[in-house]
Amino acid sequence: MRKLRELFVKNLIKLAQKDKDIILLNDDTGFNLFEEFQRKFPAQYFNCGIAEQTYMGIAAGLAKSGKKPYVYGIIPFAIMRCYEQLRDDVCYHNENVKIIGVGGYKYYKFLGFTHNVEKEEDVRILKPLPNIKIYTPKTLDEVEALVKKEYKRRGPAYIRL
Repeated sequence: MRKLRELFVKNLIKLAQKDKDIILLNDDTGFNLFEEFQRKFPAQYFNCGIAEQTYMGIAAGLAKSGKKPYVYGIIPFAIMRCYEQLRDDVCYHNENVKIIGVGGYKYYKFLGFTHNVEKEEDVRILKPLPNIKIYTPKTLDEVEALVKKEYKRRGPAYIRL
């Protein structure tokens, strides 16, 4: 899983070097992952803390103003904790927000059910929403291709790493 996340960030850095409208928001996760992005693009990186409803609303507002936000967090927080904002502000308005969800299965079992998802419940609750594309890449090549593809496509996307 770590390699998929590292490749995502590496590709996002390449895109951000050419596009100042790329904004990366996280929910106080991703330590030892985003330091290079933050150093290179301090005005394009926001650690929003443990306020996922807020960061999804911020992402929708940034997208509405022409920015290209990427929202990163562990799956239960990036999807479930802010589901209403994701549904209403991002999907129904077809905003160009890319959500990167990580872990949430065996990786965080020791933290209890609040940090975990079972049986793809994240994908199941997203499927009925309008406009969102859902991806579950398994290989490094798939991650790289998806980051490039979704950068070019306007609209919401969920990439589960």
